[in-house]
Amino acid sequence: MEAKGVSGVQLAADIGLTATSVSRILNGASSPRQVTLSRLMKRLCETREEEQSILMAYTAILEGVPEESILEDEENRREEIARCERFLEIKVQSISFKSSVARELAKAGIEAKQDYCEGLVSTDFLIERDGERIALECKFNVHRDLEKTRVTAGIIRDRLRCEMVFVVVPFLQDTDMRNLSSQELHVISVHDLSEEIQKTLKPRAT
Repeated sequence: MEAKGVSGVQLAADIGLTATSVSRILNGASSPRQVTLSRLMKRLCETREEEQSILMAYTAILEGVPEESILEDEENRREEIARCERFLEIKVQSISFKSSVARELAKAGIEAKQDYCEGLVSTDFLIERDGERIALECKFNVHRDLEKTRVTAGIIRDRLRCEMVFVVVPFLQDTDMRNLSSQELHVISVHDLSEEIQKTLKPRAT
């Protein structure tokens, strides 16, 4: 801080903490939360190297040190509450979307096991017919973790021995989502769910 010409009191004011909290963090008595560490780096660092230096220092020194309390600082508390509220909102939307997929399957008369687990691998829905398996992964937040979605689908296909893994999304208007489709993974909208599954499955044996 001396090199930056910043006092502890000034740093505390700049990042929205009390001087006591900043002192405890700098002295290694408490570990900064991610949001606090981001503010510290933004205020004190001018280069990527300086950011890495701070990250390495806190990783090495503060392992096992109790994390700072979000209740001590109002700004931290507000940000943490907002973050948790966003998480819960997305969770509710994801649950609602999975329910809508279940309704579409029931409407089409397609039997599926929901929240199917086999060993350490699970999928939202597993459809089985005459030895064939299709897995459905519901993805409400279509823009998040696209590469993770691709890798996860590959694991599900291999471990659950599926002919196809469908990633079901609310709508299909995004180029990135379309580009995820491959021979083993197909991104479809909930509107096209029944048609795509019927095209993939063999006709029922008579």
